[in-house]
Amino acid sequence: MRVLVSRTDRIGDLVLSTPVFEAIKRSLPGTYILVMARKGTIDVISDNPSVDEYIAFDPDGEHRGMAGALKLARVLQRKRIDVAVELFMSFYPALAVKLARIRRTIGPGSRTYSGLLLTDVVRQRRKESRYNEAAYNLMLLRPLGIEEMDIRPRLYLSDNKDSCERLLLNQGIKPFNYFVVHPGMGGSAKNLSAEQYTVLIRKLSDRYRLPIIITGSYVDNAVTNKIMRELAGNPDVRDMCCVLSLQQLKAVLFFSKAVIAPSTGPMHVAAAFGRPTVAIFSPIRAQSRTRWAPYLNNNTVVIEPKMGCKEQYSCNKNCLHYDCMNSIVMDDVLSKLEEVIAV
Repeated sequence: MRVLVSRTDRIGDLVLSTPVFEAIKRSLPGTYILVMARKGTIDVISDNPSVDEYIAFDPDGEHRGMAGALKLARVLQRKRIDVAVELFMSFYPALAVKLARIRRTIGPGSRTYSGLLLTDVVRQRRKESRYNEAAYNLMLLRPLGIEEMDIRPRLYLSDNKDSCERLLLNQGIKPFNYFVVHPGMGGSAKNLSAEQYTVLIRKLSDRYRLPIIITGSYVDNAVTNKIMRELAGNPDVRDMCCVLSLQQLKAVLFFSKAVIAPSTGPMHVAAAFGRPTVAIFSPIRAQSRTRWAPYLNNNTVVIEPKMGCKEQYSCNKNCLHYDCMNSIVMDDVLSKLEEVIAV
């Protein structure tokens, strides 16, 4: 049997989809698994032993709009796929799967068009955030008779691991002897301020006297620049924002002593590699640790504001605790870091 698993959104979402690949391989031996993910993020799951083939979805290029969906459908049709599992319902990728005439298509009933494009609609109510995203993904396999729920996300490094190790050594950084702080997150959830991250990095430097690598993408540039201006002259701090490929970022996270990051892709990458990780979370229900923390993972500790939050999907400026992230104390973050390093 040939099974397509589709997840075409962000890096963290894709990491939390990896248990699905392993669950299919375990439960349906001999299955040929194809994974479709967004171009630019697909490298995060490269070299997974449960995946036989990767398909890059390019929504800003060759697969854009209706013409792109038709082109993608022709590609999928040639793959002779028996079953497609849509972990995330996005219209044009789901339409391409439908147009490819795949016999069976499974996915969440989260869109008005789900019933038109799927043969097996699974009702989940993900907005209620009752379960982890990885658990929601695994539940979509139940129509295939797969009930496994105890598989944690895992990532793998490609053959360029040695070259990335040399990249660190050339900068005087020894593997497993430095910290990574990833302060940005693209605005997908509430986060610490640049000022809080600056204080945190200073305290981290004073306590450990080890190199600290600051990572980020172009959307994080303003935040990291502000932090680096305040930390100018600190020889421990290295700015690697916007200079690493996704494969290099994976290696930098893999070789780290520990990682501090908000609820974002690099945090999930670090946790999936088994690196000690401190994750900063918002208390808003849709952004909460319940749904978005690393899954079945004992190498990660989560820090969030201690006050209760009644918000479901977004922050209300009239809330008495609107600035709740400011209540997180940087010494507490360092204490949690010490705990997870000791595990």
